[in-house]
Order: sequence, then structure tokens, then C-alpha cells
Amino acid sequence: MSSIITDISQEAISGIALGSIYALIALGFTLIYKATEVVNFAQGELMMVGAYVNFFFVTQFISSAGEPSLWIFFIALIGSVIFAVAFGWILDFVINRPLKDEPIFSVIMATISLSIILRAIVAMIAGPMSLLPISPFGQNVIKIGGIVISMLDIFIIGSAILLVIIFYYFFNKTRWGIAMQATSEDPIAAQLMGIPVNKVHAMVWIFSAIVATISGILLAPRMSLLDTSMGFLGLKAFPAAVLGGFGSIGGAIVGGIILGIIETVSMGTLSFHFEWIKEINDIIVWIVLIAVLMVKPDGLFGVEKVKKV
Repeated sequence: MSSIITDISQEAISGIALGSIYALIALGFTLIYKATEVVNFAQGELMMVGAYVNFFFVTQFISSAGEPSLWIFFIALIGSVIFAVAFGWILDFVINRPLKDEPIFSVIMATISLSIILRAIVAMIAGPMSLLPISPFGQNVIKIGGIVISMLDIFIIGSAILLVIIFYYFFNKTRWGIAMQATSEDPIAAQLMGIPVNKVHAMVWIFSAIVATISGILLAPRMSLLDTSMGFLGLKAFPAAVLGGFGSIGGAIVGGIILGIIETVSMGTLSFHFEWIKEINDIIVWIVLIAVLMVKPDGLFGVEKVKKV
């Protein structure tokens, strides 16, 4: 019995790390949706592009320095974030602004098209072979009782917590954060009050690209492989956003962690004791999502919208 508890505890911690990445990707979905009411289905591909860009920086810096160091990974992170800022601004200029007053369906189709284009471009530039990302922590682990936790997982969880704190402070304590909240509530009223809505939308796309890039940087060494299929993992974060309540930042975080734990535990202990679970591992998060939505259609933290007639 104690062995099962230890296994589940270890898998739960690993699930929290994976769920933290899902939460960050889901946060990118939520940011754009709150400001523009558009679901960006290219969020997973933004994560993939960020991971490839970071891999390029890391390998170039290591080849110049001769050996890896934490400073190299830190400088590569800064370079990747700068790229994400520029990339997010370009996406706002190319997709959001030209389609601003068009039907939502048109914008959604544009993001789906963008995801396909990004996968094709990355495959042409990087080649069809999978790459082996380098972890800044190697194989270092810590042991607590019978539980073994990798330093990478600890770093992922800590990074997610830090980012959530930064976003909370930005959205609730800064002028631009409050402007984003006002724009998401009523863009027309916000514009009448003097808020530069176009700049707010651009900033939302930039933040979304930054979150996606950081998610890709954290996920790549955990997967131990880097290829264009990484973008499809963004679809796993989509149910996390819906589970928490689409448009709720707190819900995206909680939903991501819940699904991360469920996925990890089902692939480990539950699959070992119940073989039939192996057959539904790929769809178990969707089963959980449907079950929750049957009880709470707006998600765990979603707020039901009342339309006045």
C-alpha cells in the first residue's frame, strides 16, 4: 500500500510540472480570448517555434563558449523572449488588425492556417529529424523519502509560479494591465475612455507569444525530443482552458494542473493496475473535460453570461 502511495505521490508531482506547462499554454489561449474573443489555435505552434528558437540560441552559444553553463541558458532565454516580443507584434499586425471587424470564424480559420504554415516553415528550416534539447540541470534529482524529483520539474513548477505572480501583479496593479481588463470587458467603452485598444491588443498577442515561448523552453527538455509535432501538445492545453472556465486566468492555471496530474497518474500507476486505461490515455483528458462540462457547462471558474433582451 505504501508503495502505491509513493508512486502516486511521485507521479502527482511530475503531473504538477506537466500541468504547469499546460497552464501556461492555456494562459496564452485565455489572454487572447479575453481581449479579442478569438481562440488562437496556433498557440501550440507558437510554443514550438519558441522552443526551436531557444534551441538555436543554446547550440550557437555552446559552440562559441565550448561548454554549457547556466549563463548560456539564461542569455538564450532572454534572446528567445525578445524574439517572442517581435513575433507577437508581427502576428497582431498580420492576423488581428486586418481581421479585426471580420466574423470570428474568419479569424479562427486564420489562426488554424497559421498553425499549419508555422509547422511547414519550421520543418523546412530545421529539417525533418527530431532534435535533442539540452537541459540546464542534466539528470540531477533530489530525493524526499522514497520520492525522486528531477531538478527540471522543480524549476518548471517554480517558473510557473513566478510567471503567475508576475501576471497577477501586471493585470491588477499596472496601468496597462487594468487597460487590458477594461478592453476585454467592453472594447468600445474602453476606446471612448481614451484607452488605445489597438496597442492593448498588440500587447496581448505579445504576452501570449512570450508565454508560449517560455512554455516551449520548459517542455522541450522534459520531452527529450524537439520536433514539429510538439505543436499538437497545444491542443492538450485547450481543454485545460475550457475546464477552468474559458476566459478565466485562474481557471486556466487550475485546469492545466488538474489535467497534468490526471494524465501522469493515468499513464503510470492506474495503467499498471488497470490495463484498459492504457487504451484511453490519449483521450482521458477529453473524457474528464466532458464529465465536468456536463455538471458545470461554463467550467470550474467560468461565469455564466446573461444576455439582456
